[in-house]
Amino acid sequence: WGAGHLCNENLLIEKCYAEQYKLVPSVIHVHSTISNGEKTPEEIVQLAKEKGMKVIIFTDHDTMRWSYGTPPLKGVLQKVVEQNSILKYGAANYINTIEGLNKKYPDMLIMHGAEAIPFYYWQGSFLKDTLVLQSGNKHILAMGLQTPSSYENLPSVGNGYPSIFTIESFFSLWPLSLFLLGWLLISLRKNTNSAENEDSNKTKYNKTAGIVCFFVGVVFLVNNFPFKTPLFDQYHDDQYVFPYQYLIDYVDGQDGVTFWAHPEVDRSMEISGIKVVSSPYEEYLLNTFDYTGIAIFSEGMRRVGPPGGIWDQILLQYCAGMRERPVWVIGEVDYKVHDFPIDETQTMFLLKEKNSEAILNALRTGKMYAAMGDANSLTLNSFVVEDVDSGKLAFMGDEITMKDKPRIRIVVTVDDLDKSSEYGKRNFNIDLIRNGSIIKTFEADGSIDIAYDDDYHNPGEKAYYRLAIDTGYLFRGIVTNP
Repeated sequence: WGAGHLCNENLLIEKCYAEQYKLVPSVIHVHSTISNGEKTPEEIVQLAKEKGMKVIIFTDHDTMRWSYGTPPLKGVLQKVVEQNSILKYGAANYINTIEGLNKKYPDMLIMHGAEAIPFYYWQGSFLKDTLVLQSGNKHILAMGLQTPSSYENLPSVGNGYPSIFTIESFFSLWPLSLFLLGWLLISLRKNTNSAENEDSNKTKYNKTAGIVCFFVGVVFLVNNFPFKTPLFDQYHDDQYVFPYQYLIDYVDGQDGVTFWAHPEVDRSMEISGIKVVSSPYEEYLLNTFDYTGIAIFSEGMRRVGPPGGIWDQILLQYCAGMRERPVWVIGEVDYKVHDFPIDETQTMFLLKEKNSEAILNALRTGKMYAAMGDANSLTLNSFVVEDVDSGKLAFMGDEITMKDKPRIRIVVTVDDLDKSSEYGKRNFNIDLIRNGSIIKTFEADGSIDIAYDDDYHNPGEKAYYRLAIDTGYLFRGIVTNP
């Protein structure tokens, strides 16, 4: 099951710091044919298994439905584009499919999740052919949802949620007056047929007017159903962080976890003839709360992940008491197409046992690190903060009270097979980051065992350490949790 103990007698380690954990290579953020992927779920599991992955978390899209309505009948006269998604496939079918694969491949741990699309909005004009779908790529990974209804009720514009009853909802019932008027006029026509002195033209007028009122009333009742006021919709411009915070709070209430996906995405595309524009949204990370973390690879190392970036600002907010929870990072592969390496980006979990609850607990508590590209040939065997006098240790995700200056222990090993790779000899730098600033850089060309005593002690202050390992190739490397 395990990909190797963090403690290995063949490694040059003075002391085994993490014998209680196993490092488990995993892939998170995977799309199958259930949504917009090219491979079936089972084909993906087989491919991940061949690459040595032990955990795979599917995150097919919750819904991929976009609609544009023509006023005043936006709910009836619509152009709708809908693609495969969890809700189209059926949430119960989705869960059953993943659970069936778990039984078929007992040596793997396969979990279901969703890449939620909480919000989008329209800009431009349909008549002038300038209509553009905005914010279509601001996504949140939701994991840990247990029931079909928890997926079916994920709040999003595409899913028709959320909406509430307000005074405006009461006014949306106005078509009832036309409906009742039409019914009354038609009834009057029936009553006057028996009156000998009734004018036939008036009877025809009542009938025609009644039918028109009745029809218009029915159409607008259908248009206004379910007579609720949306908290946000696609017709009132950007709602900033509100739709995303609403989804975060919903998943949190379902005992799930949420991670912002590809926060630095900056691209335009077309979906069934609709132009979709999305810009980077790193500031949303600073202005939303209680989400579990951020996908740091691959689109997250320009402004979010580097020392002093958005993530460090968020961690400093936590240390200053401005946030109730720390924010962790994962690696997301965002796998869709068959020719893209499914193990290009990995999340390495520190686990004590094999089950989905252990994975979710690791996600909640920061017991993992992210690795991308050729950094997968590196293994971070140990990263702890040690109180030398007491012998107490803090692993990734832990907190420790220090009475004196801390000692940082770092052990990185290099895959021997990597020496023949196209990148040649493995050279890499290890940046030790405290409170958003690099305090020490260690250069290495192979396995390394580091004990570093930091000349830092500030009683009463909460501080954090994290590592960034740079392999010198684009944004590839390792990023740890603090």
